[in-house]
Amino acid sequence: MRHTAGLWLWQKAVRKGRARRRFDLRLVVLLFSALLVTLALTAPKVSLDWPGELVLVLDVSASMAATDVNPSRLERAKTLAREYLAASPRAVLAVAGNQVQTFGPAPGQNLLGHLEGLQPTATSANLRQAIVKGRALLPGARVLTIADQAPPPETDGYLNVAGNGANVGITAIGPGFVALANAGPGLWQGEVWVDGQRYALEVPAGGFSSLEVPSSTPSARILSSDVLALDNQAGFSRRLVRVELSGRSPALERLLALLGTSRGSPGEIAIEIGTPRRSPSRFTVFFAEQASGQALVFDVERTLPYLRGVELVGYNLPTPPRPAAPGWRPLAISETGQALAWYHPNGLYLPPAESLQNIPAFPVLVYNLIAPRGEQRSGLLNHDETLLPRPSPNQPLPPMHTMQMAPWLALLAALLLVAEFYFFQYRILRQRLEAQATPTS
Repeated sequence: MRHTAGLWLWQKAVRKGRARRRFDLRLVVLLFSALLVTLALTAPKVSLDWPGELVLVLDVSASMAATDVNPSRLERAKTLAREYLAASPRAVLAVAGNQVQTFGPAPGQNLLGHLEGLQPTATSANLRQAIVKGRALLPGARVLTIADQAPPPETDGYLNVAGNGANVGITAIGPGFVALANAGPGLWQGEVWVDGQRYALEVPAGGFSSLEVPSSTPSARILSSDVLALDNQAGFSRRLVRVELSGRSPALERLLALLGTSRGSPGEIAIEIGTPRRSPSRFTVFFAEQASGQALVFDVERTLPYLRGVELVGYNLPTPPRPAAPGWRPLAISETGQALAWYHPNGLYLPPAESLQNIPAFPVLVYNLIAPRGEQRSGLLNHDETLLPRPSPNQPLPPMHTMQMAPWLALLAALLLVAEFYFFQYRILRQRLEAQATPTS
């Protein structure tokens, strides 16, 4: 037989270890209050977003036809537009092209049909004007712009649909020349078909090159395919300009005949003999019927496009009578500041044509006034669209409402501390005081 110590102390210790620990609610309240204070210090926010009123601006410029985004930039933009319009209870669709088109305000679902017929043929897109018109129709609504160009600062949200495709296009064409631009990452080496003849050409990355051709009315086509087909063909031609001539001036009639104009009414440009007595509603060239005295031209207004190549300084010009209508400003002045010719935003007033016919600048001036009106160009011919916009970061629409949670968390922590004080300190202390104040029997 082996003697052993009693086990009752061991058994008592095991039973005490198995005893259920008491739940301390006060400690939980204090820990939870500390947690709330810590969260409040991080300044958390809760963003609440739901479909609201929306102005959706859609870019339909020519570059949106680029296929570097499948199936095209515009089709990708339409897909995104459908998602936002379908979720909006009230919306305006603003289509930004050469002219801004607006649809709505109406439930967004009702505007989806207007997306179907949109084509990327515009030579440019005025996104800012589209935003202004959209906001005027739906004040207070958020603006979402979907485009391939840089976001305008006035927009609230922006989705970019641009790609990184290579593109070469014809950006200018005229008598005897064709100009190309290259939006690709490297040197472009290819051929251009002009009036049935092939021409080899190199265009640097992000740059331009020109090609001299013998034709005064060329028609050109790039002999390769890229992500934008709209700028691969272009043409230049001339047509007769209809001129309406009031009065008789043999010198002027001979010059108009040499320029290949046609006579008729109404004309694209009007020529009158006499002093302006009104503000012209269409571009009108007035030749004074008579003039008094002469003066040497000292200076001219050089910002007018039709004065390109026109040299009048140093020539003696007769002094025409002052215009009788408002809005006319001096075009050519003498050294003493005397006006020898006048211009208007919609017109020109010169000395008598017979006094100008022997000046070399006179036929150049009339050519500048007539010839550009008869020039006809086909094709995109816009370097901003040929040099395709590249991807830029999206700017998601901001949430409809953002609530700062820090004040609420701090308030809840304070309420918990007040509750802890009341239930675990104040009540106990009051009970003890009441017990001490009660007399013993």
